Amino acid sequence: MKKIVIQGLGYVGLAMLTFCAGAKRKDKYLYKVIGVEKNSPKGSKIVQKINSNQIPILVDDKNFKNFYNKLSKKKRIKATLDKNEYSKADIVFVCSNCDFNFNKKKVELKSYINNIIQISKVIKKNCLIVIQSTLPPGTTEKVLKPLLKKNLIKRGVKNFFLSHSFERITPGRDYYSSMKNVERVIGGVDKKSTELTKKIFKSIFDLRSNKIISFKSPTESETCKIIENSYRATNIAFIEEWRKFCFENNLDLEKILDTIRQRKTHNNIMRSGIGVGGYCLTKDPLFTSAINQVLGYNSKFPLSTNAVVINNKMTSNVMSEIENRFKKKIYCKKVLLIGVSYKEDTNDTRFSPAEKVYNFLKSRDCKLSFYDPIVNYWEYSKGFSVDKKNLKNYDIYIYLVRHQSLKNLYIKYKKGSIILDLNHVLNEKKKLNISRNKNYKSYFIGSRIS
Repeated sequence: MKKIVIQGLGYVGLAMLTFCAGAKRKDKYLYKVIGVEKNSPKGSKIVQKINSNQIPILVDDKNFKNFYNKLSKKKRIKATLDKNEYSKADIVFVCSNCDFNFNKKKVELKSYINNIIQISKVIKKNCLIVIQSTLPPGTTEKVLKPLLKKNLIKRGVKNFFLSHSFERITPGRDYYSSMKNVERVIGGVDKKSTELTKKIFKSIFDLRSNKIISFKSPTESETCKIIENSYRATNIAFIEEWRKFCFENNLDLEKILDTIRQRKTHNNIMRSGIGVGGYCLTKDPLFTSAINQVLGYNSKFPLSTNAVVINNKMTSNVMSEIENRFKKKIYCKKVLLIGVSYKEDTNDTRFSPAEKVYNFLKSRDCKLSFYDPIVNYWEYSKGFSVDKKNLKNYDIYIYLVRHQSLKNLYIKYKKGSIILDLNHVLNEKKKLNISRNKNYKSYFIGSRIS
């Protein structure tokens, strides 16, 4: 039975660990599987939870929870801090993050490369390494391959296999299905590496061939991920430019966008919103800054990088406009934030726009609470969601996330309160009822109703 080692047990690594542990053929498990975490307080906590049959991150997906718990009870899911596990691996999935340092404005390649060095020091002959991290294009071929080759030759190991296959996993209620059903993109450093990776993915996820897309190189796979997220980030930034124009000129942007969507070629145009969050869109377009470093390719990517700049300012732009509209009426108020995750129907709060809204109002001496039926505890505010029974008596209500569970939420607003829908949570009927009620003041992003 071949052994799989997963490096990094975050959202991607935990899912890979679970699906590899659950891979079967004719009711027999296919692989021995273990996850390896950094020897740090955070890593130790993750390992301890996994080995105590707990899920180490917040997961709001019943299918995944059931799958994980079933395997955990069978002692199929294991984790460790021991780097020597790499020496026993036939396959290593690298799921550790390559981060972007926003203060230094650079990709943390050195830190990421250290993760690969750990592997190169101990892996055996013919080990397959599958890089699943988002990387600057060229990193696997121009940096990781030579490094692995050099360190293995020192140990008298000649043969290894290497490929890049990025993840598109979606936190939230589609966590399981996004991992199980997504197309796999593979770029191997050679034909054999690509074929081995295909074979492994087919066995783990029971994939058909049409669900696997092969590239001729890892650089194409890396570029695919960067373009994919840069495209989405640029679309969002484009709408933010027009949102500001429409706000200043009292135009109904959402009606304009709905009209544009009638054309099939334009039906994926974005809507206006409070801001961009999550781990990918906030940083991936900036990985273009490291392409020169990796490939020695002297080129700039102004659309991709400027999209991140525009999106970073989006939340503060919206909040400043609200402040100007309502003057001092948003100072020293009791405020309820409704939804604090970065996207709907997930409890993932990483880089959520709610953080900037929270900071903006905190600096204006507001007393803030939040209600989110999915995010029970919000680490950023060091607090718990208020109970559904206690949503009355706030001066300002701010809708931030389009959770399904919020669509039919009824709140008896306090007389004289301000109601802000900054992410199209309320339907048109509710907006009209609120705007026509003289007891409330309101603002609905992208809409002329207010």
